[in-house]
Amino acid sequence: MTQKSRLRVIKIIDPILCIRCDYAYIADVVTRDGKRKKMFYCSRLDCDNWYNSQGTSKEVEFEK
Repeated sequence: MTQKSRLRVIKIIDPILCIRCDYAYIADVVTRDGKRKKMFYCSRLDCDNWYNSQGTSKEVEFEK
């Protein structure tokens, strides 16, 4: 799935919890400067394992 999206750039407190979480996905993100990065995509907005700041991306692909 490819979609343009405004993402929140988050700081993860404990990445191991994200790996085991049903709400976490790996996103292939293209940043503003054109670099591709693998990042977590969290669909749980009430999670206590992260805090956020706002950022944007050009393109996002999700995989589970």
